[in-house]
Amino acid sequence: SFSRAVLHYAEKTALIFENESYTYGQMNSLIDNLVIYLARSGVQQGDRVALFMANRPEWILLYYASARLGAVSVCVPAAYKKDEAKQVINDSRSSVVITTESLVPQIPPPMTIPQVRQVISIESERELQSILRGEACRGILPVVRTTGDDTAAILYTGGTTGSPKGAMLTHRNLLYSAQNVAYHERITPEDVGVCFMPLNHVFAQCHIMHTYFSSCATLVLFSGFDMDKVVAAVTEYEVTRFYAVPTIFIRFLNNPESRKHLKSLRYVFSGGTSMPAEIVRRWIDAFGILIHEAYGMTEAASCVTFNHLFRHKIGSIGMPAGIVEVRVVDAADNQLAPGEQGEIIIRGPNIMKGYFGQPDETVTALRGGWLHSGDVGVFDEDGYLYIVDRIKDIIITGGENVYPKEVEDLLHQHQAVNECGVVGLPHDEYGEAVTAFVTLKPGTTADERDLIAFCKERLAHYKVPKTVNIVADLPKTPQGKILRRALRK
Repeated sequence: SFSRAVLHYAEKTALIFENESYTYGQMNSLIDNLVIYLARSGVQQGDRVALFMANRPEWILLYYASARLGAVSVCVPAAYKKDEAKQVINDSRSSVVITTESLVPQIPPPMTIPQVRQVISIESERELQSILRGEACRGILPVVRTTGDDTAAILYTGGTTGSPKGAMLTHRNLLYSAQNVAYHERITPEDVGVCFMPLNHVFAQCHIMHTYFSSCATLVLFSGFDMDKVVAAVTEYEVTRFYAVPTIFIRFLNNPESRKHLKSLRYVFSGGTSMPAEIVRRWIDAFGILIHEAYGMTEAASCVTFNHLFRHKIGSIGMPAGIVEVRVVDAADNQLAPGEQGEIIIRGPNIMKGYFGQPDETVTALRGGWLHSGDVGVFDEDGYLYIVDRIKDIIITGGENVYPKEVEDLLHQHQAVNECGVVGLPHDEYGEAVTAFVTLKPGTTADERDLIAFCKERLAHYKVPKTVNIVADLPKTPQGKILRRALRK
């Protein structure tokens, strides 16, 4: 836990952001001051506090201060516009919103968020220090009793397929998740990791932030991804661990000059969405280090399977982690044998309490005591799990089922393809037509005819895209996931 790090490593650097560093002891003092400030501002145990800001130290400090006060951090993506922010703030029934001045224009009008008592704007480190030195932070530190089953944070999920749902993660969920990741990745206090993924997302928040602070390691935080800044930081701080989504790895592969700056890395991890095996192979050829994959989701507070340093298969998402059970089941929840495809279900101490304010959705997702992921997977004979696709993304064309990921993985093998997304679009004859959207690597050429011919040689006829659209860019979430619903439009 963070308290353990403060006890044993108070003078050790915990966080670096834009050339400013904070020790564990300094962070602890700032967090305690913010607990007093929030309490004086009227925040009480059980209140939902919406954190609506980009990555910055204040986000982390306020998150832990809210937890110590027994409040619940509602993690609002900084990329959200006014209507999106309103939906999350109202759905979570947040009573306080904390933001920065740059995002104040995206705060909904007061009459549309009537339950919000206060909007607090923090813009700069100087402003934060002013708050911390002020009278509002002087006084007795509130003593609040929380249990492991109390909700610590609400993270919104489901935005790529429909209306977001607020997954309630408890203090126990977060603790087990951090211990799980630290154990399987063998993170030590000597490690230095980077985080440029949005802190509102489970990947950055649970897999990276909580894990690093509970491991007494050092985290280099960025407001977002900037290749030059990230590469410079890797060199300056001798970063040992690197975390990103597939899109970022593809950018590095397209920038060979970056290779000489990543020599300090000894562990590389891809999360957020599936990594094409072809990209992993290209990365190994270029950088000489494996990209580790795992499988996780917001409702499970990060990862439930891992590919290990000493035991892995490229293309798989690894084996179940020690604290969780993972099964592949049929429509009646009967466990399937290796080689049989079905839905992935999960059980363990890291699984969410439920969706905030959505009891029916909670019952559906957690039926039988197992989290139903909505992902189609298959175990091999050695116990490695493979993602086939999302159940909701399956394309039914001419009565045949097509998994978009299979087509995407093949397209990634074409020498000109940079990124791609495959969806089913309405078709008078087939019901749905397999349709691909593709971006090309810099300096390469290919057209629709080339790519369809490439697929015809390697796929059953019904899996071959009827149309391939060459586009400049693909719509994505802030976490780098391709937005299939946007492609369908």
